[in-house]
Amino acid sequence: MDTAQIALPPETPEIQALLDRLVQRMNEAGGFPALDHSVAVIVDALEQGEEDTTPLINAVLTDVSLTQKVLRLANSAMYAAISRDVSTVSHAVTVLGFEAVAHLALGAKLIGTMGDLASATPAAERALAQSLMAGSMASSVLSNLQARNGELGVVCTLLYRLGRLLTAFFLPEEWSRIEAMVQSGQDENQAAQSVLGLTLEQLGAHMARQWRLPVRIVRTMLDEPDAAKSEEDAWLSALTRFSDQSAAILGSALGEEAERRQMALAAKFAPHLGCDDDALVQAVKSATEQSGSESLMAKILLPRAEPAPATTPTHAAVQETPPGTPMARLQIGLRDVRQALVEGGKAMEITRTVLEVAHSALELDRSAVFILDANRHVFMARVTLASREPSHLEGTAISLAEGDDLAQIALAKKVDIYIDNPRDGKAVPHLPAWVRAHSLHPFFLLPMTTSGGKAIGLIFGQQRDDARLTKPELASLGVLRDLLQARLRKG
Repeated sequence: MDTAQIALPPETPEIQALLDRLVQRMNEAGGFPALDHSVAVIVDALEQGEEDTTPLINAVLTDVSLTQKVLRLANSAMYAAISRDVSTVSHAVTVLGFEAVAHLALGAKLIGTMGDLASATPAAERALAQSLMAGSMASSVLSNLQARNGELGVVCTLLYRLGRLLTAFFLPEEWSRIEAMVQSGQDENQAAQSVLGLTLEQLGAHMARQWRLPVRIVRTMLDEPDAAKSEEDAWLSALTRFSDQSAAILGSALGEEAERRQMALAAKFAPHLGCDDDALVQAVKSATEQSGSESLMAKILLPRAEPAPATTPTHAAVQETPPGTPMARLQIGLRDVRQALVEGGKAMEITRTVLEVAHSALELDRSAVFILDANRHVFMARVTLASREPSHLEGTAISLAEGDDLAQIALAKKVDIYIDNPRDGKAVPHLPAWVRAHSLHPFFLLPMTTSGGKAIGLIFGQQRDDARLTKPELASLGVLRDLLQARLRKG
């Protein structure tokens, strides 16, 4: 990350010791040991760009909780005008855009993980509630102003108080001292400087830099003069500060006093956001009405009960299937693939969507789509997914030469194969080396052909345990294969 223009105090031994202690506390609290890796993968995907969306989709799908949160955000009011019952991460990337999903994943990962912690103190819960309410405010402002790339504004707002959240959650003794000093009339930044050795904004920015968060998010955390920021960054800063201060008013004032302060705040920030006062006042009212007793962001990121399906089934067959089951997820996915085909989805987009539907619906351990590379005379794994990294499938090739392993047999004879007991003595000699080396759980192989019967690809999926797939599930997989096969035949 280029941090040359970010004004941060140097990481002195004292500051480094504080950051190390903070990370240790986060790991001890649970839920955060894999955070650095998860965030790093998402940031890497952002830096590599959208030419290959697989790393981003993999990063989200390897975390079931993150997948649910991203899909809730994608189906939220913020995207009501353009999203259509988004039920897969691949579809979210297609509909909302690559950067939108990456930013949503970052916000959901960092903020949602805190909400998952059961040991949070009341003070930490209050700090989180304010950040979530601020996120709801930002979403409402962006919706009312019909601003583009709104997800970055929401994520910047959610993470604006990252230093405060990290201190409240993981350094409770220091947070109590800071709160006591603020209640006695001291400025919060001065109190934090006295207790921690740096301000809360600086602490958040230091951790954001350690996680390699996008530089635009880091800049909004710091109170730099507008002259030091680009026009877009200054707008983002104004949005985060308006939303954060508006949420603070809701939490500390009632009735006419709150209304008076909100109107004054709107008048202050309207010129910086390029709108009139009334638009901001109306955005605040909309966010307040939508939130009820809990902010919109809290409802999306911190569900307290089993989440409802991301979409509302409309087909009679889907309605007859118990919601949340593998078959229900497969049927919803089939509907999405068909719709993507109608909308003219590109071959690789459809390939990723088909694989994600199968992988997520059946909770597979790993999966891949192999595509014929005629020049190299092999079938190469072009898209892979895994419930844990690495999948050991990237770069895997299946030779065109006739052989007696099951993948070659499926391709040569154009037959679907499902092995429900790979440890059976009859099956073991015929297992592909890349299956045998990983695990001996059930797997399926679904070949794809041209209209003339020539093999052009293969879908592979391996389960996490020894539970057998049902006949209806296998039939649905066959339909998924047929849909992808039809798209690949078009070239």
